[in-house]
Formats: sequence, structure tokens, C-alpha cells
Amino acid sequence: MDRVISVSSMAFDGYPLETALDELAGLGVRSVEPASVDKVFQHLTEEDFCDARAAWLREQMAARGLACVSLSAHMDLSQPDSVDRFRRRLEFARASGAGIVNTIAGPTSGLAGFRANIPAIAMRAADLGVIVALENHGDLVDRGRQIVEFVEQIGFPSVRLNYDTGNAWYYAKGGLDPAAELAEVAPVVAHVHLKAPRVEDGVMRWVALGEGVLDLAAIGGILRHRLPAVPVSIELSLRQRSRNFEPRWRTPEVPSLPEIRGIIRRSLKALEGALA
Repeated sequence: MDRVISVSSMAFDGYPLETALDELAGLGVRSVEPASVDKVFQHLTEEDFCDARAAWLREQMAARGLACVSLSAHMDLSQPDSVDRFRRRLEFARASGAGIVNTIAGPTSGLAGFRANIPAIAMRAADLGVIVALENHGDLVDRGRQIVEFVEQIGFPSVRLNYDTGNAWYYAKGGLDPAAELAEVAPVVAHVHLKAPRVEDGVMRWVALGEGVLDLAAIGGILRHRLPAVPVSIELSLRQRSRNFEPRWRTPEVPSLPEIRGIIRRSLKALEGALA
């Protein structure tokens, strides 16, 4: 089956979204995942989630031969204002052409709020024909069988999982094989974020696929045999660091465009080999 392979605009942290679109088109990429992580990294801000900006984004992508099947629109779904804020993200996704909206669920302390909010979010997503893909984030959506049970208990087909290989490894402090866990959670997966960690002198950073500790060949096997049509996105958080698995931070240094291009090229080539 055909599989959509996207590259997240997060690789261009430090550059405008238009630069990310120009660069990805120049690399021959055909699908972009616009990225917005509340209070962390935002190529799309809260004010951007409106019809006018969705039309603008769709035009900008079309002019460059790009499209999007997924939108990274991470925010806490457990808060009193979460339904309204996330509804705008769902509507933005639909208007810009994306069928999947990736987000965190919220902290474990927010379980009651999440349960109160998720039915309205799920029903609006279903009305729009959009999937809400909750990301494994060491919080309400944590690990292994717990993830499957959590998603299944929500009880709405419009709410699934975005499995992030980097988060799986990071929140388990390097003690988990993302390939094995991806196989375990496959029944509820709607989207996959691929990123590979490397640790040097106790400091973790994300590197090109095939150049970190992620077993990309094993991931490729799971994707081929268990998730043959699930879209994947290469998410290169190139400025993110963590020392000894402590909370992650962003370095002030911004990688050069030639450096980013090289990392994306190598990642695409490595993924192509893993999926062959």
C-alpha cells in the first residue's frame, strides 16, 4: 500500500514556516507536517488557528507542490478551555487538508478534566472526518498495554494514537525498545513520529534516522507488516537536548540550512531503506 511520509516543520526551528516549506519542496518532499507545540515551539500560534490562516497555509503548500495529511497541534486536553481551543485546531486541520491532528492528552493529574472534555472533542473530530491522535508522552498516554487500554476505553473511533519513537525511548530513560512497543500498540496507531536519539557525554539530542540508537530496520518491519498504510512523519527536533533524561530544553544555537538539509536527506534515505 502507498504510505505518506511527511517531514515535520519542527526541523526548521528558528526559521519561519515559509522557509521550512521552501526547503522541503526543494528537497523533493511532498508532504509536510506543520508543527505547533503549545508553549514550546510554534510555527502556528493560537491566533493562526482560523479559516483565513488555514486557507493561507493551503495556498502556500500548493504553490510549492506540498500537502499535509497530519498537523502537530500539541496542547493539554484536560483544561476547562481545551474543547474550544482544540476545536479550532480540528477545523484548521480540515480546512488545510490534514486528516490527523497529533496532540498530547495531558498530565496524569488531569484525568478527570480529560475524560470530561474528550467526548466533545471526539465527536467534533468525527463530524469533520478528522482523527485525533494522542501522543505517548509519559503522561496520561504512557507506555505499552496502558496505552492500548487508555485509547480503547475512550470509546470513540476518531481518537487513536500517534506513536512517537523518541518519546517512548526518552520517558523510559533508554530502557525500552520502541520497535517492540510499536508492535504492542499497533491496534490503536493512526500515525507515527520517527525520531532517533543519540547520547554523548550524558547529553541527548535527536539526530538523522539511522544515526542514533533507534533500531530503524525493526521499526520498518513493524510498519511494513503491521501498519502498512499508516502515515509516518520524520520529526527532527534538532535544537532539543536533555542531560541524564532530565527535562528537555532548546539550545540557543540554530542549525544552518545546509546542515538541516543534510540531516533530512539522510533520514529520508535511511527510512526508504528500512521500508523497502
